[in-house]
Amino acid sequence: MKKWQQLEADIKAATAAMETEEPKELRDIRLGDVGNEAGSYGQFWTSLDFSNGMIRDFSMYTMYPILKLAYDDSYDLEQLKKAYMVFHPPYTEYLGYSGMREMQGFCRRFRECFDEFENKEDFIRVYRSFLLYTNKLAAWSYHYFPWEIGFSWKQH
Repeated sequence: MKKWQQLEADIKAATAAMETEEPKELRDIRLGDVGNEAGSYGQFWTSLDFSNGMIRDFSMYTMYPILKLAYDDSYDLEQLKKAYMVFHPPYTEYLGYSGMREMQGFCRRFRECFDEFENKEDFIRVYRSFLLYTNKLAAWSYHYFPWEIGFSWKQH
């Protein structure tokens, strides 16, 4: 089995595991228990807030557009790899620091598969799985986000 095939299987398994249960990493972020000092001045609110917005933006406004490019005949595999390297690490490295370490690991492993992709279809297969995984993370993050905190800043 090639590395990219194993990665695809691992991503699919992780996605299936979060069908009915909040991922532990998101629960840890929500409860301020990520095991590092993420946040400023001893609080974790900013990490929770930033990670919620960033996982949404990453899946919807970075990964979807790259997938659209992948289906465009004018983009080849090398261009997709470059786009991945430009847009993914800023999100995934920060999100990993904030507690989404599994997702960060998947991103790093995806890069390690670049030399094995023989065509765009290989790239797309894994990328689609990765996108579904990040969409599920975004959905769970949205579901448990403490939206009620906004009532502290009502408009006049």
